Parts: sequence; C-alpha cells; structure tokens
Amino acid sequence: TGSVRSHNIADFFWQEVTTRRTFCSGGTSYEKHWLGEPGHLTKAFGQNVEECCCGYNMLKLTRHIFGWTADPRAMDYYERLLFNSRLGTQESTGLKSYFYPLGRGWWKYYNTPYDSFWCCTGTGAEEFSKFNNSIYFHDQDAIYVNLFIASEVKWPEKGMRLRQVTSFPEQEGTTLIVSAKSPVEMSLNIRIPYWAASGGRVKLNGKAMSAFAEPSSYLTLRRTWKDGDRIEIDLPMNLHIDALPGDETQQAVMYGPLVLAGKLGNEGLDKSNTYLVNTSPGGKPVPAPTIQADLNDSVDWVEPVPGEKLRFRTVKQEKEIALMPLYQLRDERYAVYWKVNRKKPEHADASA
Repeated sequence: TGSVRSHNIADFFWQEVTTRRTFCSGGTSYEKHWLGEPGHLTKAFGQNVEECCCGYNMLKLTRHIFGWTADPRAMDYYERLLFNSRLGTQESTGLKSYFYPLGRGWWKYYNTPYDSFWCCTGTGAEEFSKFNNSIYFHDQDAIYVNLFIASEVKWPEKGMRLRQVTSFPEQEGTTLIVSAKSPVEMSLNIRIPYWAASGGRVKLNGKAMSAFAEPSSYLTLRRTWKDGDRIEIDLPMNLHIDALPGDETQQAVMYGPLVLAGKLGNEGLDKSNTYLVNTSPGGKPVPAPTIQADLNDSVDWVEPVPGEKLRFRTVKQEKEIALMPLYQLRDERYAVYWKVNRKKPEHADASA
C-alpha cells in the first residue's frame, strides 16, 4: 500500500511475535489465542499449542519483512519455523494437522480424507506448494542464499544459474555451483545462521578462504563469476537449549536449527485419536521422565547416537530416551519441552 502506518504495524507485530510469543518451533498461539503476558508462555502450554494457520501466516509475513530489510535474523526465524513446525504437520498421505503439540506425552494428529477439512488443511495444502519460496532473494546486484535446500535458481538478466546441492539437515552445509553464459560480476550473500556458534568454513573452487562471517549475518562473496565456479560451505551443528519463555526449567533440545523430540511410545494411539473430524483429540498424555541437569544453555544430558544421522539419546538419566527431529516423528507420543530439575552436586558440603 505504501502506507508507513501499515508498515509500522506489520513490523511491530512481527517483532512482538518472534521475540516474545514464540515457542522453540517458531510457532505461536494456544487454541488460536495468546494467553498471559509477552515472554511468559507457561499458561499457553498443553495439547492445543500452536495453531498451524499461524505458522503459515508468519511465513508469509516474514517474506515481507525480509523483502523490506534483508535482515538475516528474519531468515533465521523462517528456517526455524519451516523445518520444525511446517514440515512436521503433514503425514505420509498428505493429511494435515490443526494444532501442533509441544509438551510432554502428546502426539500429532490429522484431518480425515473425507469427513474433515479445517482451515489449517487449506493453508497447509497452499504452503506445501510454496516450499521453494524464499530459498533465494535478489536485489539489483546480488543473490541472497537464505535456506539450505537442494534447488536451482535462474537469473536470466544476468545470464546465470545457481544450483544448490545438499542433503541438509543431514548434511551440515551446502554446495553452490554457478552456471554462466559469460563471466558476470555480482555478489553472493550466503546466510550464516544463528546456530553456527562454532563457526564454519568456505571453499571457493576447492581452496579454503580465510574469510567467514558471524552468526546471524551474511557472508558476501563478490567476484566475477565464471561457469563451473563452486562454493562449499561447512556449517557444523551443535546441541543447545531453548527454554520455554517464562520458565527456564522447561527446556527443549535443539541440534543446529532442529527441535528434537523424545520418543515416548505409542500407547493408546490408533486411528480414532489420530485422524479426527474435530480439531482436537482430547485424551491424556503419558508421563515423561524428569531430567536431572544444570539449568543453563549447555546440553550434557543428550548425545548423538554414533553412526546414525540426526539420532540422539539421553545420558546420565535413570532411563535412556531416544530423540529425533520433531518434524520427522509420526505415529508416536513424544516430549519436546522437558521438565528439568537442577541436579545435586556430587560432593555436598557437610559443614554447618
């Protein structure tokens, strides 16, 4: 519209949601509402967390925000929401979720083929056709590589094509291959995500470059690009904690951009409470183990399973629980936010 007031409203809304009303998945709302004060989401915590239409609309809004600002933090958020929330809301035959449980002991559920078609079913069908959107942006003189997804983009005005080869997130990085009819001078802006806390590495045509960039920024490579030029980006992932806003004792575990879910079995699950006419199945969650650990950002109670991609397990606990990316998990109860009790010191001071 060109309206400054409308711009300011949209920008304020986006900042408010992404900084103070967002769960670890990037989603927002409880039963389609906000409960409690900003930054305190403990009241909005249970089975009917995160309506899926909210996630769909936040992706759309974030595209606008990025188009106005080119702020890498917008694409940090977009990636978080895309991989953790949106990819996890469709089952194998294309049926969609309405709410997206993030607590302990709940499960994912979907509409039925013929007897239910929710608002989130419609937006879900739309957004699954749009997942090529926002991988790349461009301005007059640069391409922005925002998301690490195997894809190809053409820029006819520049006479060039950029192909991205990756199996991200199983692969911790990506490769970009240039095809150009003739040499072309321009910039490649490659997002270095917020989760790249241990740095990374970039190679140009097999040669390591000394330059890199800070997390939540763009690494800008400007040169005259030639046909066959190849850029390899390594982005090591690490385990880290994302606590529930307002309660540091409820902690989600993330690996790079991925929220991990602990597998709690499929007790009591069948088609009657997994494929629904109504938008909520009801029922009760199964209990999840309480974690004994330090209340900080380090994760000493989860480790990768050797030899398995994106598979993890709890350690130093009474019971071992297997974890995997939330978006990959189906047909099982799970835990995302764990209740964490501060572990007792190994050698307590007995003096008075």
